[in-house]
Amino acid sequence: MLQRGRRYFTTFHAKISDPMRILMIAPEPFFEPRGTPFSEFHRIKALTALGHQVDLVTYPFGSDVTMAGLRIFRSWRPPFIRRVKIGPSFAKLPLDALLALTAVRRAVSGRYDAIHSHEEGGLIGVALAAILRVPHLYDMHSSLPQQLTNFAFSASAAIRTLFVGIERLIVRRSRVVIVICPALEDTVRTID
Repeated sequence: MLQRGRRYFTTFHAKISDPMRILMIAPEPFFEPRGTPFSEFHRIKALTALGHQVDLVTYPFGSDVTMAGLRIFRSWRPPFIRRVKIGPSFAKLPLDALLALTAVRRAVSGRYDAIHSHEEGGLIGVALAAILRVPHLYDMHSSLPQQLTNFAFSASAAIRTLFVGIERLIVRRSRVVIVICPALEDTVRTID
């Protein structure tokens, strides 16, 4: 975990001992037995075990999970999308737009102490955190521009530049970034 600024680290961790209401944004099918949803499940399990309330905003796909302290809010499903594959896809454009609307609805109807987002949901997370004036924690499971290459989604320099800019914005606007491997830590350090 990378902390941004000593003053923030002290204030945030002083508050973490009190029960918090956390809005978590997960642009994946939750729950499905695959990488990022497994990570999200265990993060939620740890947070709720500490007494925190987690409101999870996620895609309209996946199995419901019952856990004390967890409420799941699913975005609407576009009629022409039945599932979403791992990695970048055109199906994620309408799914992420509807995810953003659901997250905004939750943010205005509930009082949250922090926003915790995963993957490209970080873009939604930093915007809502700025509006609500709460800390944003970014759970970085992969590098967004690197996904374009890894999944052979696009070789376009313009799209790659856009993803580099989005990732830079998310990292710089997050108070805390959790990375899953040393390579991502290096990526964050070059951005920060």
